[in-house]
Amino acid sequence: MKRFLLISLIAGGLLFGCKDSSEPISNMPAIQKISFAGLPDQNVTFDAANSVITVRMPPVVEGGLKPILELTQGAEPIGLLSDGSIDLTAFCRPSVPGENTLLRIGNGVKTATYHLKIIPTGPLAPLDVYEETTFSLKTGVLKLSLPVQNQYNNTYLNEITFRREDGQDGAVIQADGAPLVGCTAEKPNRLVIELHSPIQHVLKLGKYSIEIGSMKFPQRLVVID
Repeated sequence: MKRFLLISLIAGGLLFGCKDSSEPISNMPAIQKISFAGLPDQNVTFDAANSVITVRMPPVVEGGLKPILELTQGAEPIGLLSDGSIDLTAFCRPSVPGENTLLRIGNGVKTATYHLKIIPTGPLAPLDVYEETTFSLKTGVLKLSLPVQNQYNNTYLNEITFRREDGQDGAVIQADGAPLVGCTAEKPNRLVIELHSPIQHVLKLGKYSIEIGSMKFPQRLVVID
């Protein structure tokens, strides 16, 4: 009888130990569910085990890529832009691999990181929107912002051609070893170009069409004195 009682106590201790081992031992924050504003659920794949979020992007990202998150208790996103969207600039700068873009979740004690992968639905292309940019030769700095679709695919662009509409000489701007075109976090769906001196000596007065790589843009550059 005593032996039976001893065995029962040992068994009870083992069961109690097993119950304890199943209790959570980490307070690591985590994403439980994720979607993005304006994107259908089928465009998003969440691999929680490997901390990877894959997004099939629409041609135009209205208002940026804004995550809608269900998180573990006490967790919150870290490092989002002021409008709640993710900074996607790494995906339009080939020198910075897009796969290094992270979505961070913290709870004040620990931080979890998730890799963001973007799948574009087509090639980078101009949007059919007519705009004019005025450039004064007195400024010495030419800033262009051109509307595009399928922006976030790490396209390498290092040549810009300006053609005078009157048929006179234009200008070809090239960069060796560095892209001439990028983007900003605050303006999704736009290529951003900034050309410095001596650009004011390369361009003459007049109106120019714009070509970047093999893309011909409907926008125009107007050069004034």
